[in-house]
Amino acid sequence: MTSGITRLLWVLAVVGGVWAPAARAASGNLALAGIATASSSQADAAKARDGSLTTAWTASGTAVPQWLQLDLGALYTLSRVEQSFAQSGTWRFKVEASLDGTSWATVVDRSTGVAGQVFGESLHGTFRYVKLTVTGSREGLPASSREFRVFGTDEGDNLAVGRPLSASTSLAGYEPRKAADANTSTYWVAGAAGLPQWLKVDLGSPSLVTGVEQHFKDVDTYRFKIEGSLDDVSWAVLLDGGAGLAGQAFTQKVSGTYRYVRLTVQGSASAYWASSTEFKVHGFANLALGRSGTASSVSPGYDITRATDSNPATYWCATSAAMPQWMIIDLGGLSAVRRVEQTFVDVDTYKFKVEGSVDQSAWTLLLDKTAGATGQAFGQAVTGNYRYLRLTVLSSAAGHWASSQEFRVFGTPLERNLALGVSASSSSLAPGYEPSRAVDGDGVSYWCASSPSMPEWLKLDLGHLSLIQRIEQSFVDNDTHRFTLEGSKDNSTWTVLLDRNSGASGKTFIQTVNGAYRYIRLTVYGSAAGHWASSQELKVMGVGAPLRSRWWEESAGVMRYYPKYYGITLNTIASELDALRAQGYGAIELMAPYMGPADVWAGLGATDNYSIDPSIGTMADFQNLLIQAHARGMRVLMFGNVGYARDTAPFFLKAQDDNRNNVYSQERMWFHFRATGGERWYWSSRAGAYYYAFWGQNIPSYNFNTQEWRDETRKYIRFWMDKGLDGFALDAPAVYDGITPAINNAHITDVLRSYDTWANSEGAPGPGYVTDWHYNSIQDYTLTNWGGDGFSTLIPAINGQNPDGLENILKGNRDAITAAGGITQTPPSWEVAGVPANKRLLEIATLTTLGTLFYLHNGQHTLLPHETVIPDWSQADQHRLWSLMRAQGAYKALAPAGARVKLNTQDNRRFYAFKRTNKDGALQALVILNYQASSQAITVNLANTGIQTSQTPVDLLTGGAGPAITSASYTVTLPAYGYTVLGVD
Repeated sequence: MTSGITRLLWVLAVVGGVWAPAARAASGNLALAGIATASSSQADAAKARDGSLTTAWTASGTAVPQWLQLDLGALYTLSRVEQSFAQSGTWRFKVEASLDGTSWATVVDRSTGVAGQVFGESLHGTFRYVKLTVTGSREGLPASSREFRVFGTDEGDNLAVGRPLSASTSLAGYEPRKAADANTSTYWVAGAAGLPQWLKVDLGSPSLVTGVEQHFKDVDTYRFKIEGSLDDVSWAVLLDGGAGLAGQAFTQKVSGTYRYVRLTVQGSASAYWASSTEFKVHGFANLALGRSGTASSVSPGYDITRATDSNPATYWCATSAAMPQWMIIDLGGLSAVRRVEQTFVDVDTYKFKVEGSVDQSAWTLLLDKTAGATGQAFGQAVTGNYRYLRLTVLSSAAGHWASSQEFRVFGTPLERNLALGVSASSSSLAPGYEPSRAVDGDGVSYWCASSPSMPEWLKLDLGHLSLIQRIEQSFVDNDTHRFTLEGSKDNSTWTVLLDRNSGASGKTFIQTVNGAYRYIRLTVYGSAAGHWASSQELKVMGVGAPLRSRWWEESAGVMRYYPKYYGITLNTIASELDALRAQGYGAIELMAPYMGPADVWAGLGATDNYSIDPSIGTMADFQNLLIQAHARGMRVLMFGNVGYARDTAPFFLKAQDDNRNNVYSQERMWFHFRATGGERWYWSSRAGAYYYAFWGQNIPSYNFNTQEWRDETRKYIRFWMDKGLDGFALDAPAVYDGITPAINNAHITDVLRSYDTWANSEGAPGPGYVTDWHYNSIQDYTLTNWGGDGFSTLIPAINGQNPDGLENILKGNRDAITAAGGITQTPPSWEVAGVPANKRLLEIATLTTLGTLFYLHNGQHTLLPHETVIPDWSQADQHRLWSLMRAQGAYKALAPAGARVKLNTQDNRRFYAFKRTNKDGALQALVILNYQASSQAITVNLANTGIQTSQTPVDLLTGGAGPAITSASYTVTLPAYGYTVLGVD
């Protein structure tokens, strides 16, 4: 792979200057103009990119692998890919992308299999070639593609992401930065209803702006404007909505150079508070900002960084009037350069040139003023891919010394910091110094271990195999550090990339890599001054499209098993995985697989916290189930319990004996004994005391008032997570004996956060359990009560044929939880009996599209709908159910995280429509629900909603074309209690 990356850089150096932007389409489905080739064909490969869902490329047989490749003709910054197979199935495939058609980075990996027909995935990276490789299907279908769509632009990046934002006011939890965090679930809200309110982004340096976007939280008629400025004083209007514009998403193409971009909200017809879910500024950043390099000479106090600090009061200056003098700026990685600008300190007639290079060996002339040019500031549009830019000053008519007040290079990075926002885990963490702090792009925050003990490790999962050029590790302190950096493709076999175990002095360490890896691991062995293991920033520079969403934010379909209660062995569950995957399940959850009788809440009270109950199998069976599930791309969750034990547990019997004998033991300290009774206190003759049991006499509560049980809790969670689980649910943590948010965080959720894993607080509703208790998946008790007495919000709305009240319920809980950084999880309300299949399917259609982690079962272990209800449905209705589940798992716009925007119909009291996006907003779906008992023609207003009003959407449930959208007024006819789910541009 080293030679492949070296060749990639050479190819880009040779051909970089001939990829002219004038030959490109600006943005959209780039595949339409691409060249398609395939490994084999029954039908022409071009039919996979002809814009029609009625034609398809099909491989010449069922042999696999087969591939379909697109040459987009130029470099584009890609945002999403969509693949529509000719048939629904459980498909195994991957999508790769390349700069040169030779070295490939994985951008979508479904090689373990996923059920569905239409798949939509977001990505972020700059590429020219995109390749689909189909490695098989459960059904033995031939590889095919109705449409292989690749979306991107040549108009730059969203420059606002990661830049400082400020606002006139803001509501707590809805700070300005959340308008530009590439997360549509989060948003800025002003701190008061009064208007006007403003939101401003500082791009850090004058940038070439090509477009602006503003997405409000809700559809309304807004009065607002977007302006740009170079100096934060004089402003130019870029988008003028001062007279009022109806909608939610507004875009405007722009051509200009600005450093500051400001949104001012002046009015809302519905009196909504000023908000922004996404405030985007598209264009080309100044890649030279803050960069350094080398020079022929440097006057003291006038070093190279003074030319790249975006400060007109500072500059680089040579040491004398001697000529020529030169300055080289290192952009830090290969970049597609669009423009260069040089500003001297003084007005004069200069002879100079600007050149670009990949390797500082071969140079390409970009700006040629060697014949002489009069002025101070000079600029030139260019094309090419470079890492190094060189300014050479040959002479000055007035004898001015060589200088650069501002040296700017505008373009798009080809080598990016792939580590930004990816999944990070660690051996331990200090509260407030989670592993995610090492990859957040913030030079102030950092990961820190929980103690000075060594070794400690920090591990990054890029999500996909990526082409790594180099790694940069920055510790918090200057010291002599002992550490290693390793890379792995599979999280099993590791290659040493940098070995400093013998010690190296400094703070930041850089190592060239030139290899393909998915995982990067830092292991810290010690430091001379005794500093704790840390990472202020772990950068992974290279080419790829890493995953920045966590699996629970974009997955769907959880099957909860009660193995002890129903006598289902772990091997039986393993044998059902293929069928579950084909139906659309993405995960299984095991309720209390440890030892303990099943008669109370399906066995949550343990008699042995560290063994598999023999009635369902062995620990080897448990490990095999994990292996089998992961081989199918399925997650395995465990519903565990650190709140109470079973009264027959040997450790509780010992605790009673030790209490009676007044003998100290850990087991005694695990429980709460006292001499006096009270509510939820039960007498034990064996203990000679009362013991606390919140849920009942036969399940004594563990005692979080003691350090002994807190330590045991950490041990328990790590024991099970180290088996390879993908998440952990805790039974009713809000009522643990002696629990507080601080105790919970230190001994439960901080442990889980060190694994960067799914964490559910059963029985604990509301966004506070995300912000204060640090769980990331919250049961939605506003829609159903997860067992017990029947409760539903949706079924009464369906029975009453009026969904109008749902919006405020979803805003108050689902939207608030996702805005806090979590997700909700929700099943249908099976406890509400007597609901016919068509109404139940409308409830399920609402749940699988609104943005929640969907559980098909209910929360009560005494009712299994997949065994007692669904089999009585018609085959057509069962197919509709699995189509909904498969669609949510396949098309990421329906994922648990992401925005949900209500759209207006001709009667919101009878119909419900909304737009869904995935977390980064690259994918969109239009959902229309008929809450009426008769067939209805439903009209949805799409004006300024971010949905194009001239397109043919794809029906995500059938895989075919949906009714064409030809105007902002979109009408579909749906049957009684019917629904449609459409993938839209």
